[in-house]
Amino acid sequence: MQGVTEPRPEPGVVTAAAKLHLTTRVASEDDLQTCVELYRRFREDVAGERGAVVHLSREAFSEPLEARFTTILRDDRQNVLLGTLDAVPVGLAVGRLEDLADSSRLAVIDVLYVEPGAREVSVGESLLAVLVDWARTRGATALDASVLPGMRQAKSFLEGSGFAARLLVMHQRLD
Repeated sequence: MQGVTEPRPEPGVVTAAAKLHLTTRVASEDDLQTCVELYRRFREDVAGERGAVVHLSREAFSEPLEARFTTILRDDRQNVLLGTLDAVPVGLAVGRLEDLADSSRLAVIDVLYVEPGAREVSVGESLLAVLVDWARTRGATALDASVLPGMRQAKSFLEGSGFAARLLVMHQRLD
């Protein structure tokens, strides 16, 4: 993990700067509201994407988010990370461990979000690198991340980080 941050301001829009200090750190219960705010931005960001209606109804965290994140932050089988630029939280990652039927362990990324104004400056790469390290140190043999069909930038980012599709879920509306 890179650096240690000072007390953080609320999440915000990143403005252009000559050199930003990038930090990735484990979130604490003191970061609860920041996690909730970034997660709400994540939901808004994906809301218009193909497949988002079912994703937001099935896989996304449900309200009340404060209670959900409190539970996640206290669970040693889950990891919540914040990516910051100049101590401003601009990225959120949530990973969890699953024990599989063959006794292996899978790490699953439930959230990997960077605010649009902070993309292209390695916040996502840093969040992912820390999640990968966390998964390895906890005995995971693989890592899964989901991407909605129209999110080409996210898909390209994950493929460039060594991910490959292992399952396609087909969907048909019945109404």
